[in-house]
Amino acid sequence: MSEIIDRETVLRVARLANIHLDSGQAALYEQQLSQILHYVAQLGEISLPPGTDPYFGSNESSNAVRSDNIACSLPREKALENAPDSDGEFFLVPPVFG
Repeated sequence: MSEIIDRETVLRVARLANIHLDSGQAALYEQQLSQILHYVAQLGEISLPPGTDPYFGSNESSNAVRSDNIACSLPREKALENAPDSDGEFFLVPPVFG
């Protein structure tokens, strides 16, 4: 397998990320990143029959969230009924920043 990424690119990316790499680490990452990019290139070469969509998920559900239904909220008095402390309009809580 030919190298897809060279040492200079690895060192440049490490410099941009403010990461210090010694020569051994740079060589290791050069090899590992080249293997990853080679694998991604192989995935790009896969041809699917016409009309076949690539499969991206582990299940077939497309949207697992509930629908957004408009409903009435609690009246203020009911919401504050069991509050440990309120001023009749808002919940009162201890200050976070003294």
